[in-house]
Amino acid sequence: MSVMRVDVPENYPEVPRVSNVRFDPPLVRALAAELGALLHGRLAHAAPIFDSDLSATLLLDRGQALRWDLHPTRGWVRLVPRPPEMESRPADTRIVRVAAPDDERLLRIDLHEGNRFRGGTRALVLELHTNQWNALLVDAADRRIVSLLRTRAAGGRVLRSGEVYQPPEPQRRFGGDAAAVDAARAEWTARLGRVAPAERRVELLRHFAGTSPINAAAVLGYAAASDDAAALAAAFERWWAMRHRAAPEPVLLETKAGLQPYPHPLDGVSFRPVASLLAGFEAASQAETVDATQRDLTPLLNRARRRLAGVRKRIEALREQEAKVGEGARLRARADLLLAHLARIQPGAMRVTVYDEEGRKLKLPVDPALRPMENVERMYDDAGRRSRAEAKLPELMARATTEETRWASAIAALEAGEVPAWVDAALTRAEAKQQPGGGGTKGPRLPYRVYRTSGGLEVRVGKTSKDNDVLTFRHAAPDDVWMHARQVPGSHVILRWTEDGAPPARDLEEAATLAALHSKARSSGTVAVDWTRRKHVRKPRGAPPGRVMVSHAKTVFVAPDASTEERMREGMESAT
Repeated sequence: MSVMRVDVPENYPEVPRVSNVRFDPPLVRALAAELGALLHGRLAHAAPIFDSDLSATLLLDRGQALRWDLHPTRGWVRLVPRPPEMESRPADTRIVRVAAPDDERLLRIDLHEGNRFRGGTRALVLELHTNQWNALLVDAADRRIVSLLRTRAAGGRVLRSGEVYQPPEPQRRFGGDAAAVDAARAEWTARLGRVAPAERRVELLRHFAGTSPINAAAVLGYAAASDDAAALAAAFERWWAMRHRAAPEPVLLETKAGLQPYPHPLDGVSFRPVASLLAGFEAASQAETVDATQRDLTPLLNRARRRLAGVRKRIEALREQEAKVGEGARLRARADLLLAHLARIQPGAMRVTVYDEEGRKLKLPVDPALRPMENVERMYDDAGRRSRAEAKLPELMARATTEETRWASAIAALEAGEVPAWVDAALTRAEAKQQPGGGGTKGPRLPYRVYRTSGGLEVRVGKTSKDNDVLTFRHAAPDDVWMHARQVPGSHVILRWTEDGAPPARDLEEAATLAALHSKARSSGTVAVDWTRRKHVRKPRGAPPGRVMVSHAKTVFVAPDASTEERMREGMESAT
């Protein structure tokens, strides 16, 4: 089979998405049904044309072509006349199916090639996700990409000719069985009835199939502002009717952004009927004018998604800590037992056998390098640290879940073309900091980079040898934890910690991972990192920049994992 294509390079610049038309699961599903009824059994040319103007054209019989404009300023699908220069290309492949998975923005046109390829099938796959519009020709036998509109490598997916095609991760939202309306109503009430009305939009978009920024306001209605049970029940009926609508009623919604083809009217939104969705897209393509000065929200949306991902990783880490609640009390009980059996600890022993109040035999680990009482004191210190960390968990979790809801709501608003004032201020400020000379009036240069551990502790990492000295002796408190990779050049690392005892083991390990990554040992499998209180670090007279003397040091062994640094950077961004 010959494949006509115009490759778009991997570093093809992102164009601002200012198209008024958007795709959501109900629209894609209805569009697939309409195209299936229109095109089933028709002949097409075996190779879609992927052009550098970001269009994908499937040549049909009867002098027609199905054209997808997937440029960020043109989000249309239309039946158009065959381009004159393509008249000679034969239509020798039959369209056997057009389908879209439920609750996804993915459309597939199956092309059966008859005897030429032993009855093989290839599929034209349209990915219609926000800011990621793409078209691919995929071989159904080995699932490899034959050709595609836009080469991509992101989010664990590699979209490139010859690669096995990996579809986007499905949403897996609750859809409800048509025969189980009572169960669906119970799920609706359980999810949306437990949150404040202002937070229902986020919960709706997160958990219920078919919902999107296009229809969320119409589905919720007064339930987005009222705690009235009747309003919530009416919202369920609207969602249920939308999910199980018998037949589409194609319309052009008249939104603030412009004309939006849609499979049915929405409460509270002006519309005008159209004969079909294709007719709606044709009308939108004729009427839509793109304002070149319209703001590109893509950078804000991408940064908001990073913030949300960072918050969710922090929540996951906090949940892991919640699963271990009570460890502090268990450690204290073991320390009590060890103290009661102090005489049993033999010099050089690694374990000591003791008996609890019920007479059960326990073997407790001890450090053979420490004296008996030092082992007891260390166990009490560990118990105290864990208990203090456990006491902070509810507050940290509450803050993180509130932050998650806030950013999820912001993303929904940005996808709908709305920019909440607080989001604009927070993300624009953060974006400006990343630009050379950005941020307006520049404050004093900091000698360190800032991160945050999964437990919420701040970590500072020196940038240069001179910065290491400034960080250690001017930007760290005496009781902060100081770290450095052992016996190799690298950054000084400060873990902000002013309480008694060592910081939580997880936070200590994450900060040590940064010390390993910002050292000459970053490519090693395991790195020894020394740590002590900053007050035990001193600068010898005449020593070169970054050279210090350390006492009372302990050592932790870590793997220099770059993903840990990325997670901690996102965590810091989420907390600012």
